[in-house]
Amino acid sequence: MNQKKIIQRLKTISLFGMSQILSVFSVLLLSFIIVKYHSVELWGEYAELLIWYNVFLLCLSFGNNDYLLKSFSKNPSSINQKWTNNLLSRSVLLLPSVVLIYFVPVFNGLEIILFLLILFQFLTQSFKVLIVYHRKFSFNIWAELTYNLALIFCVFYWMDSLNLKYLLISIIIAQGIKLLLFSSFLLKGFRKISLQFKVSELKKSTLFFIPLAVGTFRTKIDAYYGTHFFSVTNLSKYQIFLSFLALAQMASSFVITPYLKNFYRSSNSVISKVKKRFFIYGWGFAIILTLLMYVVISKIYQLEFTFQQYGLAFIFMIPLFLHVLLVSEYYKKDQQNKIAQFASIVVLFQVVVGYFLIKYFGINGALILKVFGQWAIVIVLWLWIRKKKNND
Repeated sequence: MNQKKIIQRLKTISLFGMSQILSVFSVLLLSFIIVKYHSVELWGEYAELLIWYNVFLLCLSFGNNDYLLKSFSKNPSSINQKWTNNLLSRSVLLLPSVVLIYFVPVFNGLEIILFLLILFQFLTQSFKVLIVYHRKFSFNIWAELTYNLALIFCVFYWMDSLNLKYLLISIIIAQGIKLLLFSSFLLKGFRKISLQFKVSELKKSTLFFIPLAVGTFRTKIDAYYGTHFFSVTNLSKYQIFLSFLALAQMASSFVITPYLKNFYRSSNSVISKVKKRFFIYGWGFAIILTLLMYVVISKIYQLEFTFQQYGLAFIFMIPLFLHVLLVSEYYKKDQQNKIAQFASIVVLFQVVVGYFLIKYFGINGALILKVFGQWAIVIVLWLWIRKKKNND
């Protein structure tokens, strides 16, 4: 590979990584502003709501990113029509969401605001696959920066009277601005598109949604139990800690995602070499991220976590690169159902054991549960695909 091509790939990876990290950075920045200039309790209230709000977004996404990215790779000439069909098909899921919002206790009194926020996020989230496929990462960075600036301005504007309601309205305003930017830039080439509602779109994406849903539940069980067992202050602290782990997960995926369409065409031998290499890289990655977490959380946020808790974060981060590659390999081989099956077994164990771990060991128990879930799924996925190759 010549130097020019290497530089171009590094540039693409860097731009994609920066564009993805900005979305997590906005959560960290918002948490810092609220904790620093208002109260830990308000961030705890928002963190509790955010956990359940993300469940709605997960269901509304219905695995569209992975499904569409693979579909685009196979049929690049029908991208715009395929994307439109998928969006219209998924929009039907907004109807049960309206009903369910009224049954979530934490949403009480905020139902209309929450629906607007979910609607805006549903729409902006739908554009992400177009950004990844067309590699419009520079534009995405500009859009995310605009979103963050709008959000910060609104929060400081209402700072004296800031509460959960005004915080959510601030996010809606910022999301609305981002939606306008996405629409005006990414829909320019959409001409002669027919509006078609196809149930088949939901059926096809189900195979991508199920492993995504089970996998998300697997990684969020500690947070779900935390809303029940943790005080508002501890939940706020733990949510900030989790934001850094989410940043690590995102950073581990941005090296792979821009080149998934190439990955799907790679040979088994190439994929095996890449997996081994990135498992080794994971150790250095975990060391750097853990040190960064410690400096930012202890010195900037001025929150205290134990050496054991940072150690568990380090162990959690080691296999993140390998996990991304294994999941992509299963998608390549159309084995999404296997991911769902294996993750379901891990989830079942986590649900039972997690209750006692978090009830009696608090944040330590939550992190132990998180570490177990990450390593268990990586080991199971690796063992099964290795066994399958040997049998073949």
